[in-house]
Amino acid sequence: MKERFFKIVRLMIGFALIGCGTMVTKQIGWLNSWNVLNDGLSNVLPITIGQANTLVGVVIIVIDIIAKEHLGIGTVLNAVCIGMFSDFFINLNASLGLIPKISNFWLQVPLLLVGVALSSVGIYIYMSACMGSGPRDSLMLAITRRLPYPVGVCRMAMEAAAFCIGALLGGEFGIGTFVTVFMGGPCLQLICKITGFNVKTLHNESFAETYAFLKSWWAEKRGAKNA
Repeated sequence: MKERFFKIVRLMIGFALIGCGTMVTKQIGWLNSWNVLNDGLSNVLPITIGQANTLVGVVIIVIDIIAKEHLGIGTVLNAVCIGMFSDFFINLNASLGLIPKISNFWLQVPLLLVGVALSSVGIYIYMSACMGSGPRDSLMLAITRRLPYPVGVCRMAMEAAAFCIGALLGGEFGIGTFVTVFMGGPCLQLICKITGFNVKTLHNESFAETYAFLKSWWAEKRGAKNA
């Protein structure tokens, strides 16, 4: 149980870093593809960009379930918590005025690198907890299994679709938005290489496995108490 607790803490740290990365890219107007969609939804619905992230995540989880993908606790927490952390850091920044809205290209570039680095480290941390892949990652795998195209093509197609819909809804984007499509993967790959983390051997714990563990843990605890 102690190990599971630290895994949840690991998830929260990862989600917080991703949320902070969203705040940074929001301030320079260079949101990534999915956040362009979230920002667009926040323009046409009475919700924040974080709440839009949660809404999109929940919808994708429903699609993942229909596609019979194996989900875990981390999948649901991903959908809910990243949006919460995004709103938290955006509101905190607005209150403290740490990073103003920036339109100067030469200031946007280094902050884009900071935003991508924060998000990539966050993704690595939550992935390494092995508590369930994110809703979008699960959808990407579901699409890849059903179409005769490699995972990279399917991922780019998903991000392109998210970007187009978000842009049509008035989501904020710029040249850095397109750069993140090519930077995110290599940055995450570099972090995994440095840490020795092999994504190919990753086994995410499903809801069924978590339930089995909790059931066994509770039975063991009750047995020890009655002994």
